[in-house]
Amino acid sequence: MVTILGIRHHGVGSAKNVLAMLEKLSPDIVLVEGPPELDNVVSWIGNKTLKPPVSVLGYNINNPKQATFYPFSEFSPEWQAVLYANTKQIPVRMLDLPLAISYQLDLDKEQERQKTEAEKEQTRIEQNEEEQDKEKQSKEELTAEITEQFLAIPRKEPIAYFSELAGYTDSELWWEHQFEQKYQASNPEDHFDSIMLMMENLREAQISSSLEAENVFREAYMREIIRKAQNEFFTNIVVICGAWHAPVLRDLESTAKGDTKILKSLPKTKIKIGTTWVPWTNARLSMFSGYGAGITSPGWYRHLWKYPEDKGIRWLTKVARLFRNKKMDISTAHVIETFRLAESLAALRNLSRAGLYEMTEATLSVMCMGDAILLELVRQELIVANVMGKVPRELPKHPLQENFEEISRKLRLPLTAERKDFELDLRKELDLNRSIFLYRLEAMDIPWGKRMYARSKGTFKEAWQLKWEPEMLIDLIEKSIWGNGVEIAATTYLLDKAQKTQSIAELAVLIQQAIPAELFVGIEKLLFKLNEIASISADIAELMKTVVPLASVSRYGNVRKTDLSTINSLVEGFITRISIGLANACYGLDEENSTQMFENIKQVNEAVRLLETDTLTQVWHKALFELLDKQGVHPIITGCTCRLLFDVKQLDEQQTAKQFGLALSTGQSAIYSAGWLEGFLKGSSMILLLDNVLWNLLYKWVAELQGDSFIELLPILRRTFSKFEVGERRQLGEKAKKGVATANVVVEDHEEAKNFRVERTEGVLNTIAELLGIN
Repeated sequence: MVTILGIRHHGVGSAKNVLAMLEKLSPDIVLVEGPPELDNVVSWIGNKTLKPPVSVLGYNINNPKQATFYPFSEFSPEWQAVLYANTKQIPVRMLDLPLAISYQLDLDKEQERQKTEAEKEQTRIEQNEEEQDKEKQSKEELTAEITEQFLAIPRKEPIAYFSELAGYTDSELWWEHQFEQKYQASNPEDHFDSIMLMMENLREAQISSSLEAENVFREAYMREIIRKAQNEFFTNIVVICGAWHAPVLRDLESTAKGDTKILKSLPKTKIKIGTTWVPWTNARLSMFSGYGAGITSPGWYRHLWKYPEDKGIRWLTKVARLFRNKKMDISTAHVIETFRLAESLAALRNLSRAGLYEMTEATLSVMCMGDAILLELVRQELIVANVMGKVPRELPKHPLQENFEEISRKLRLPLTAERKDFELDLRKELDLNRSIFLYRLEAMDIPWGKRMYARSKGTFKEAWQLKWEPEMLIDLIEKSIWGNGVEIAATTYLLDKAQKTQSIAELAVLIQQAIPAELFVGIEKLLFKLNEIASISADIAELMKTVVPLASVSRYGNVRKTDLSTINSLVEGFITRISIGLANACYGLDEENSTQMFENIKQVNEAVRLLETDTLTQVWHKALFELLDKQGVHPIITGCTCRLLFDVKQLDEQQTAKQFGLALSTGQSAIYSAGWLEGFLKGSSMILLLDNVLWNLLYKWVAELQGDSFIELLPILRRTFSKFEVGERRQLGEKAKKGVATANVVVEDHEEAKNFRVERTEGVLNTIAELLGIN
């Protein structure tokens, strides 16, 4: 005897009826929808340390990106069926198309698509232009016609036909009211007979589902597994499957020959499948899983599973308790009135009992007083309920995954679905090890930790935000080819990336990742390759991009007590080479490349400032002076150079005013003057607010522009001034209203400045330096 039970995945009523039928039938084998590769892992269901929500992860061992999740909740009919079978020690098998074949079909489709595109591309190349135009026009007309016909066909899920007849716009809500809420413990047969009859009618009417092509293979394989169980002399077989498949699994004899042909057409594959359990979350139960099922209210369903007799009072009490914990005044009267309103809504809608929709609408009206923001709190905390499951530690795992979890436990970094913020003090051993671990994961492109802004000053402070996503386990398994431990895998992965690049800038970024991760073997090899490539590179622009990450490591790496002598030597050599070749590298560049070079110059200047080395600073400033007087350099670059030298007091106000005046003189073209001004002012306008000499030069230059020249330069001027802060622009506007400004005020001439005693500040400054940790 074969009994087919059609269910809704994650359906509470389905789970209760499945249990009732299993108790009544006492089968000798249970077949549950799911790929056969899951047979080994479902034996863990019933283990006390495996707590739903959890999911089976099935993946291609040779290509872990090809992976599928099969989530289970406590109220999933499949979970309860397997739990019943394991408890009763009854054989249980999964019933679906193997994952290996599904993945092979996907690969074949992708190869066929690429082949078709290549053939089309080759055809287009061989045809002449006239034929291409005719073909393009014909295809466009045909595509438009097909699109119009396709859009005219109504596309909806099969059960929507029944739900619309009942007056529902939401087919899932109709199913819930008809089959999930109306549970009758004494008569589960009627429940499954009704579902079977409905699906039979839909299939007889040839109403197809959205996955019909795939279902042909799946259902043929399902029937084959049932026949195999019969041939093994199991006489009382219970099959739990999605309701849509139920009718076609009953006819096993007449479909045997056809199934044999279908199964022979399936591709042969050598794909090996790995499976394991992973923690899941309620929020992710609403996402599509391997069999395309999802729910949006797992917290509510869990409540119904735990308290089947509750008509709403217990649920509304939870809502009231939630609001009270948030310091809101909710009385018993609120709960009573909310329940009465929910019951009234259910009666108006001809429902046997109030469901989630009625409870939610009543809560919004009474407890939330119409405030949808408060209702969102109920949705997050109760309706969805952000719960994460647990899996046993003793589960078979990849060595890398096992090492990752062991380190996480040792460092007290929990794998949770909630965002956890950590502020690390690198002077403490635990926090330093946490930082190293997170940087190693970041080096492997596993984004568990996200670096945040640390509120405390000082280079010994770091802030991280952690949020675990199940997909990160796929990334971790994928990286297992690089090593069995996090440290060796991160090192090998970085070295492999380094092997594939000849870019100095990319190598510098890899070194910047390796230093805080303390991948010492990798650092040594990365530095060797960087030095090797840099020694033969003549690309000044690429060297400039390399300096900033290396200077940052050189300046702040000593917090981790890392030997930085090699990096310091490299940085010094790079800056020296950049300084020598800077002027020639800037010669003859157009506006676009000059703008990019402008950014590179600013970055190198910042790196020199970070290093605080007198020799390098002098060499760099000499290069900037050479660039300032170089002919054939774009004015954006010379304007930027003048500003940098002024900021570090290598040019005084008088010298800067001279450069400013030369750039804005009538002898220069208006385009040249505008470009120079853009380079000089890019990033900050404070110099114009504070220096009246420069302001007057700019004011007079703009005032003397001819009408045509002004219109031509207006876009450049607007682009320059639009990047200033709103407050700065407002102050510049106020200053422009006053016209030419008076001479600069010299602070030293004030009476207060004359009486200022510098020696009295020394004690205060020393104390402040100690508090800020400044050496």
